[in-house]
Amino acid sequence: MDWAGLIHQLQSWGPSALTGVLVVIVLHFIKKVDDNSKKEEERAEKLRADINKTLNSFGERLSIVEKDYVKNDFFFREMSGWKTEINRMSDLIVNQFMVFSQNIIQLLSQRTK
Repeated sequence: MDWAGLIHQLQSWGPSALTGVLVVIVLHFIKKVDDNSKKEEERAEKLRADINKTLNSFGERLSIVEKDYVKNDFFFREMSGWKTEINRMSDLIVNQFMVFSQNIIQLLSQRTK
């Protein structure tokens, strides 16, 4: 029996039977919608929890990266001054060595004359 035949049979029972069956059908659909909305709310709550967990994890990682960056940035800023100073001292040592070497060469050349 198809839907049209079922509705025709219900009409033969009278309008109150038809109304009663329609009320039961509507209540059934309302219950289904309510059940679906509860399931969706549970899924949304689980998703919120997962997102919060992920965001907290990323926040912790970001704070570690920020701390490391600040330490490294400070270290490199401090070391850049030392690097300049070491290069300057290296140049001075090389210059002094060159002067010393030339003095030795002059002394040796004077002895051979």
